[in-house]
Formats: sequence, structure tokens, C-alpha cells
Amino acid sequence: MIEFQTELPLKIVSAIHAHQRFLVATHIRPDGDAIGSVLAMTTMLRKLGKKAHAYCQDPPPSTQDFLFGAKEILHHGVRVSDYEVTILVDCGDMDRVGDAVAAQLNQAGMLINIDHHFSSKPFGDIYWVEDEASSTCEMLYDLSRAIPLVLDPSIATQLYTGILMDTGSFRFSNTTSRALQVAAALVEAGAHPGFIAEQLYDSISSGRLRLLAEVLGSLRYHAEQRVVTGILTPEMYARTATSSSDSDSFITYLRSVKTVQVAILFRKESDGVVYASLRSKGEVDVASFAERYGGGGHQKAAAMRVRGDFDRVREQITDAVLGYLEQDNNGRSSG
Repeated sequence: MIEFQTELPLKIVSAIHAHQRFLVATHIRPDGDAIGSVLAMTTMLRKLGKKAHAYCQDPPPSTQDFLFGAKEILHHGVRVSDYEVTILVDCGDMDRVGDAVAAQLNQAGMLINIDHHFSSKPFGDIYWVEDEASSTCEMLYDLSRAIPLVLDPSIATQLYTGILMDTGSFRFSNTTSRALQVAAALVEAGAHPGFIAEQLYDSISSGRLRLLAEVLGSLRYHAEQRVVTGILTPEMYARTATSSSDSDSFITYLRSVKTVQVAILFRKESDGVVYASLRSKGEVDVASFAERYGGGGHQKAAAMRVRGDFDRVREQITDAVLGYLEQDNNGRSSG
């Protein structure tokens, strides 16, 4: 038996039963957990007879189009005031939902925050954050049991996908025994691991492969290959006829080098902002580093946005990471 970790799901269940119109939104540049959780929450609400819409400012990667409801996700034209309850899933910060909806959150009748990022800043009328959970999708499994709601194969597939991707296909350190128990329960409910893996990992476009080749060709190594950096630019997307959704997991290739402790992928955005994804191995805490720049995430997976000249920001962040890594290594050596 998988035990509940908190009583907060019961408060959310009460809110669900008391209202009819729901907006479920997730963060910009969505990953698998974001899409899995926004779709699963929406599908669960509809199964309960509620009116619910899923929203994400950016479209999901095409490899996730197989998920039930993926083509129905709204990307614009949403009015928060049209809904009684707004639920943000996998959003460590209200701004992460994107400017269009973030500017309207003060109009939400009730705001519920469901997330698993330990750097999450408290917000919402109900604030449910479990930093020990592998993913937001793992938490939504708890919510389904608290309702209670019998999961159908569509919801099971949505939730399994989020857990699979946020644990790096059950490779990362957040692959706990509980995450595996929940994944097993989802398979029993109708999720098919082989089919899901094929859709996610064996259905990419040729353009995405060309884009990956350009990223790998941009790599630079620092500090005896303990740090690696790569870049993504609008020109690279244009040459390969791809978009930012096609590069959602590229950072994992950088981290896979044996000697690398920190991997950084810099993406040049059109509004003069540099988006930096960070991944680490061992005990290096990249979330603490990202928080210095207004970002955040998990100990081994974080991100931040910095405004400025692309090359200058890339150099400054790289130098800062090198200093942070040296300080971190020295601290553990003397500890």
C-alpha cells in the first residue's frame, strides 16, 4: 500500500467538489512532467463532470502529441476570470506560467499550487509542494486516490509519462522506491511502458537530430572537462526547421560525459534574454546556484533566465559556475 505523504490532497479534493469551472496551467517551455500533469489534472476533472481546460503558453514537444488531450491544450486567449479555480501544476513560481496568464492570477477566484520543486516560492490559496516527490505526476497519483478516482489508461499514461521523463527514464537520483511503486500502479491501470518509450524516444524528427548535431558541435569543455557548455541560437533552429520544443532534453547529452560535474546549455532568445539550463552529477547543487540569478529547480536540475548580451552572459555564467564548483569541491574536501 502506498501511503499518503500529506493531508493537503484532501483540501484540494474539497475545493474540486465545491466548484465547477477549472483552468489548469503549467510552465513555459514544458517538459514531460509539465505536460503529463496539466493533461492528467484536466482529464481527472472532466471525468468528475467538471468543466476544465488545460493551458500552456508554449506547445509541447511533438513527441508528446500521443498523450490524450495534447492537441486540445490552449496556448492563448485565456481569461482567468472565466474560471472559479485556477490550478498551477509544476510551476515553481507564478511567473513561470508565462506573462499572459501570470498577469491575470490576481483575478483567480481560487488559486491552487501543486509542485515538487524545493525552491518553489509559496503562493496560492492552497499550496501543496512535496520536494521529495519525483515529479508532479507522482503527486497527482496521490490526488487521484484521495478523490477517489479510478484511473483509466489515458490518465495512467499521462502520469507515467511525467514520472518517466522527470526521473530520466528512472536513471536520476529522484527515482525513489515510491516513484517506482507509483509507476507500477500506473502500469496496472493501463499505461504501456514500451509504447510510451517508443513515442518519446524513437519518434523524433530528422530536424531534431540535425539540431542535436549542431549543439554537440558547439560544446566547450572547462576545468579539465568537469564543466561543459553548449549553445542554442535562433539561427540553429532556422537551419534545422525546428523550434525550442525540439531541444527539451538535449542537456542530458552534455551531462552524460564521464568527467562532467556540471553541464550548461545556453539558449539565445529573441527578446534579449539568455535561458540557461543546468544539470549536475554527484553532490553539486545547481539549484542553489540558479537561485542567485532568480532561477531555481532541483539539486541536480535547474534553470534561469538572464537578460543581456548572449556571449557576455555565457562567459559570465560559465566563470561563475567554475568558481562555484571550485568552492563546492573545496568545501567538501575540508568537511
